[in-house]
Amino acid sequence: MKKVSIAVIGGAAMSIASLAQAADLPYRSAAPGNYDYPPSFTWTGFYAGLNTGAGIGGFNGSGAPYFGSDPKGWLLGFTAGYNYQQGNLLMGGEADFDWSRIASDATVYPGVTSTGIVQNMSTIRARFGYTMDRILIFGTGGYAGASIRGVLNNVPRGAVADQSYWANGFALGFGAEYAITPHITAKAEYIYTSLGSNTYFAGTPNVSSVGANINLLRAGVNYKF
Repeated sequence: MKKVSIAVIGGAAMSIASLAQAADLPYRSAAPGNYDYPPSFTWTGFYAGLNTGAGIGGFNGSGAPYFGSDPKGWLLGFTAGYNYQQGNLLMGGEADFDWSRIASDATVYPGVTSTGIVQNMSTIRARFGYTMDRILIFGTGGYAGASIRGVLNNVPRGAVADQSYWANGFALGFGAEYAITPHITAKAEYIYTSLGSNTYFAGTPNVSSVGANINLLRAGVNYKF
């Protein structure tokens, strides 16, 4: 009986010692659950906005002297497009239309004055870029078109003309865009446009062919849907 009592007491003592030892071990809490990080910004999606800027360039062709040597002026219009982002790379398409007056005057010789005006410019372009979260650097190229207007007053020959023709050509450029919020972006870009020739002042002594090369500096704000 004594042996049994001793064995029970010894077992109890060992259990108490084990519990005391376990209490001294560092406490480990349960592993935290998975944290849902907010999604990083993406440029993918449709967007639309407004742009404004300035244009400067030159006319070319046999009638260039009748349109002035240094056309410059303003433009204001709207933009719409779509971006698709894969990793850091972006591709998309963009179209815009701008009311503009990029003009210059000329006096070809005494009694003959004229004005050349580039107005209602439009482009349809592809865009390719590299993104760094909310920053986008891009290159762009595609179609460009505009209405080129010529106004002539030839006093000695009694010839007056005011004609406008749509000129087709191409656009090339580059720019940068920044996402201010998940839906609002701001951009700045340079676009070079080369516009083909049309024949002006037919039926007058000053009939001539004219095209234009215009450099555009534009800033814009877009809303991303």
